[in-house]
Amino acid sequence: MNNPMNISAFIQHVRQGNNHGPISFIRGQTTNEVETNRTAIVPIATTNNLTRAVGLITCASVIYVSTAPNALAIAYVHHANAGYLAPQDIIDAGNALGSPPWNTILVIFAHPKATDKWYADSITRLIAQGIPNTNIVEIENLITGCYGINNLGQIG
Repeated sequence: MNNPMNISAFIQHVRQGNNHGPISFIRGQTTNEVETNRTAIVPIATTNNLTRAVGLITCASVIYVSTAPNALAIAYVHHANAGYLAPQDIIDAGNALGSPPWNTILVIFAHPKATDKWYADSITRLIAQGIPNTNIVEIENLITGCYGINNLGQIG
């Protein structure tokens, strides 16, 4: 899967059991670099924008979108230091999306290391907030130090 894939389609793809092989990657110039402990809002619109969490060594790129009909047409990107998500980080993401129902939020949690207790604990906090585990995709062992989303909702 070298071609860019929309975040919703990617999560559907994984739900169907297609969870092995190459991941989606977006080619092109990064227009917004998100550094450690920073966040960015990416409008889903016609204006070109490729926002990536950069410098991922042990950190995670956490991308949130909502499928709720009245949710804001945005993605929220968080560069989580060492993959740690505090409960307030998750609440901030929900607020940035326009406070949609938690069960409508899709999350990509991408990091360059193998899954460990710290990453798993952050995913547990996402679930505890009300995001269904079927709406969360963890991507481990990234071969690049960046991961993000573009204005078309494509991840990579």
